[in-house]
Amino acid sequence: MPRPHIEFIQTQNVDWRTRPDGALEKLLSHDPLSTDATLIVRLPPGIVSGPRTAGEPAFEYFVLDGDAELDGLACARHAYGFVPQGSGSGVISSEHGATLLVFRHALDDPNTLSGRAEAIAIDTARMPWDTSTYDPKLGHLRLARKVLRLGPNDSGRTFLLTGLPHGVPKESHLPTEAHHHCEEAFMLQGEMWAPEGRMRQGAYFFRPPGIVHGPHVSETGFLQIMRSPGSNRVVNQWSDDLQPLPIGAAYAPVVPEGTPAAWLRPLEDAPAY
Repeated sequence: MPRPHIEFIQTQNVDWRTRPDGALEKLLSHDPLSTDATLIVRLPPGIVSGPRTAGEPAFEYFVLDGDAELDGLACARHAYGFVPQGSGSGVISSEHGATLLVFRHALDDPNTLSGRAEAIAIDTARMPWDTSTYDPKLGHLRLARKVLRLGPNDSGRTFLLTGLPHGVPKESHLPTEAHHHCEEAFMLQGEMWAPEGRMRQGAYFFRPPGIVHGPHVSETGFLQIMRSPGSNRVVNQWSDDLQPLPIGAAYAPVVPEGTPAAWLRPLEDAPAY
């Protein structure tokens, strides 16, 4: 069963739950028939978790705040990594505490196995921004990206995406778009307007293939981490019809049946995570 469409929630509204190792987590999205999931994990000071067993799924992590160590490697704010399935690694510790965004892969995904997928550890702050090859229909956002991971066999890309302030075109209407692959994002900083409302820091969405979305504009600029499961390249399929710019749109999330009502509260302010 594929993951359901979420467009979008503010993760500040999701309750923390306690894990057996003492860490806290928020489950944002998951496939109920596999281990494929996205979570926020809060590590308390002094925690040591792991090592992982060979039967645990691969995962990606991004440090939202604090500092941690993975297999003895220091991971500061905005560090990114990928730990393959079957690598026998994955000891996570934090002296002072940290908050991580975690993308957990499906246990039966052959493209995440050690030997086929490489382990990754990146200090993203030291990477240069790439401003090339963006679709001209997104030119008003003045985008730049940092590619963090390309999965084997075109299995998916993880990247940072940023847009400059004043990302509003002179036109009053723009086309919508869709993709043949999934798309997932978490807002790290800034804001973006969508037809479903104003995405603030902590906003999260997951789109299955073929979901029509947009247009999007940003008055303040933004920074988000994104994934495109099922493709190493984001392919935009644009509509012929134009839709009005969504500035001022009321919060109208698209969520699966059974989503807690508390998840759907609009935020007047956006505290971290």
